[in-house]
Amino acid sequence: MLTRRNYVVDVDGQRHTAEVARSGDRTELRIDGGAAAPASALPVLGGRAVCVTVGGRRRVVHLSRADTRGGLRATLDGRPVTLSVMDELRAQALQAQGGGAGSGTLVADIPGLVIDIRVQPGQAVQQGEPVIVVEAMKMQNELTSGVSGTVQKVAVAVGQSVNPGDVLVVIEPAPAD
Repeated sequence: MLTRRNYVVDVDGQRHTAEVARSGDRTELRIDGGAAAPASALPVLGGRAVCVTVGGRRRVVHLSRADTRGGLRATLDGRPVTLSVMDELRAQALQAQGGGAGSGTLVADIPGLVIDIRVQPGQAVQQGEPVIVVEAMKMQNELTSGVSGTVQKVAVAVGQSVNPGDVLVVIEPAPAD
């Protein structure tokens, strides 16, 4: 049985589309509408890295931590990159909500488990202040507010599993002076 899933992948601020097609043990990847290539991914180094093979080219991606917008920090070919991966529908919903850098809407970019919430509705926060901790890939990722403002909504609870694109916390940005 053939299954296809579409993703939106941001690498250092550049947006790409990825289509993953699976049939049995076979996986193919198509980036930005290009030719399909055989692909695989295997966790290595105790889950701190992923060995990705696309079209016969193998790369080890070292995962390090989430940034202030929930994006994953990684090292690719010895070069640090910021990336996020979410399914196409969640990316469209987030864009329609106006979520993103500077919007005050903090979303999950990778699957994980909420292990600590450090704010509550009505609380004032400063840009860069820790808001929530999500465990993903055996790493605790402290996510911080991208804006100064007031917490309007905490959309998750401790112990809750989250997926890419899930809204975690909504912060109303403070008016500009």
